[in-house]
Amino acid sequence: MADPTPIDDSGVTGNSNLPDFSDVQKATLADELPPEILVYIFEMAQNTFLPSEEHLFWRFPLVLGMVSQYWRQVAYGAPMLWSNVDISHDRDLDGLQVYLGRSKDVPIDMHFTYDDTGKRDVSKLIGILRLHYPRCRSIRLSSETPDKITPEVMSIVISMCEGRYPILQRFHVEGFDTGEIGEFSEPRAIAADALNLTNVRLRGLGLIYCRPPLTAATELHLAVATTTIPYTYFYGMLGSCQSLITLCVYDDLVFGWPTNLRTAHDMPSLRYLRIFGNMLGVSQLLLSISAPCLKELTIAPVVMSDLDLLCVGASRNAPRFPALTSLTLAPAHADAMESTLTLANTCFPGIKLLVLPNYYKESFMESFKTGGLEPSEQLWPELDGLAVRDIGERQNQVVLYEFIKVRRRLGVPLGTLYLDSSSMSRITRMDWLKDQLSVVEADPWKIQCQNAFYCNEEDRFLGAEE
Repeated sequence: MADPTPIDDSGVTGNSNLPDFSDVQKATLADELPPEILVYIFEMAQNTFLPSEEHLFWRFPLVLGMVSQYWRQVAYGAPMLWSNVDISHDRDLDGLQVYLGRSKDVPIDMHFTYDDTGKRDVSKLIGILRLHYPRCRSIRLSSETPDKITPEVMSIVISMCEGRYPILQRFHVEGFDTGEIGEFSEPRAIAADALNLTNVRLRGLGLIYCRPPLTAATELHLAVATTTIPYTYFYGMLGSCQSLITLCVYDDLVFGWPTNLRTAHDMPSLRYLRIFGNMLGVSQLLLSISAPCLKELTIAPVVMSDLDLLCVGASRNAPRFPALTSLTLAPAHADAMESTLTLANTCFPGIKLLVLPNYYKESFMESFKTGGLEPSEQLWPELDGLAVRDIGERQNQVVLYEFIKVRRRLGVPLGTLYLDSSSMSRITRMDWLKDQLSVVEADPWKIQCQNAFYCNEEDRFLGAEE
């Protein structure tokens, strides 16, 4: 039966009990929003779509295209929208001055990328930059030519050493250095007044020529290009780090390690230590620091000789890092896995989470065999979590399933298995896995190295299977 209730032309029923929507206000047009609200929307767009890591801002500029004159004028008058300053080699300097002028007096993040595409008026550029160094919240100076350094770039570095940085929080300088291996001269002090400098990343050029204050630093990345640094200088750097939480070192950074390390530098705040690349002095580095609160250690890649010296005098009853519960190891090849895990078990006995970015099915089971049957005789009897990745073919999965069964049979069962997204989609016995333990889609390895130097060169950290 048809509904007899009359309906007017607007489509609203004539029932007096229903609300009257005839006076509902129309939505406000974007061009009618007050400037304060529009600026807030712009800021939300920046925070939502730009990467959270400050050093990646320059790759993702926020562009307002095809907008009204009103929007454009509001954007021009909002200094915080102009605080991300990208300076490339061929940037128009007059345009740069206009851009910096729009940022007014707000803190800025300055990103300078240089190459060797020809000469430019570097003195004019330095004259512009000097006026704004005191407003820098972060500075990033990087190279597009990894095999050379130009006089223009050195002029900029020198000008930076002469600047003032009262609000600087992040300092990132990288590029090729011109020295020969083994040669080292004392770097120049920079940003001595940056009392709130918490994040420092130095590679090559930055490591050799810049010495920022490290008293307040909570995160420090150190990488070599050509010239390594002497142990005495490295030890002095660590000595000035009173608040360091995260330390990342890359490749064979230090030369001249003492043959007998009698004094370890106290690092009471250190929680995360990442050793990336081919460092020959892994044991020496670990012996040179005392970190009672260290929670996570990463060695990638790792070979047996890396831990030989550390194992001398190692004791399960008095571990060197008593709070260490998370260990990431990337054996350089399948043959190294068994010996590496055995030594690591001796050096780091209390591990509860083991992250293995390299999965070698042919040596995986053998690497955990000890010959004993008691729980206390197994590698890491307290181990609760295992993180692996790139579990693809069926044989890889069979080995993983067998490992889980053996650990349970020996009385040291795993509680959680972490798999990256690609592995999750390939697992054929997921129901069985979930009956044995908790399965979590996560990639701790990727999280660890996503903010590292060379993060796009995975082989540098993982080695190559032989």
